[in-house]
Amino acid sequence: MIREEVILPETNKIYSTDTKYKAIDRIYGGLHKSDQRLVLKDGTTYTGKIDKRSIKLSNGTLGFVHYANKKWFDRCGMPIDKPTNLITREQNDD
Repeated sequence: MIREEVILPETNKIYSTDTKYKAIDRIYGGLHKSDQRLVLKDGTTYTGKIDKRSIKLSNGTLGFVHYANKKWFDRCGMPIDKPTNLITREQNDD
């Protein structure tokens, strides 16, 4: 059996020194929802659903965050804590 090597993108790494880093999950994508993908910290791609959720910003305007694999991501695709200012129907997303 031939096993394909999984390559972790550099943008999924947060360096603490020149050689030591922490791998993170990150969302990548284009303008369309079908272009979005979640690259996990082991380099594999998540195949489940990626949701976009609305949030109310401090200036009163609306913004959005992403939710996938029981994790939250900002507009840049970086991991964040669960937002406290969600504007959604009642759902359990813990």
